[in-house]
Amino acid sequence: MDHEESITWFDEHKEFETIREAHEWVYSEAYNEIGYNYDGYRSKDPKLAYALLFELIRSNTIHEYRHDVYCDDELIDGTMIYKVWVNNKRYVSK
Repeated sequence: MDHEESITWFDEHKEFETIREAHEWVYSEAYNEIGYNYDGYRSKDPKLAYALLFELIRSNTIHEYRHDVYCDDELIDGTMIYKVWVNNKRYVSK
């Protein structure tokens, strides 16, 4: 992706055993900062990336202001890194 160098990333180092723990962590931390302090979130824990992606997409269905939400994964030095990022965009109703 040629635009990734313009993304302000938050690199998460925590990992959790359950999706519930990951969701609680993401909802209280990363969810509130993505689109404001950071554009993207990188983690070795797929549960964290999934939980953040879920909440960002969910937000698109219940709020007027929406983010374009993207996700990808990348193998770096033998470790899979999961990435979620947003591009802020106000949608115009037709």
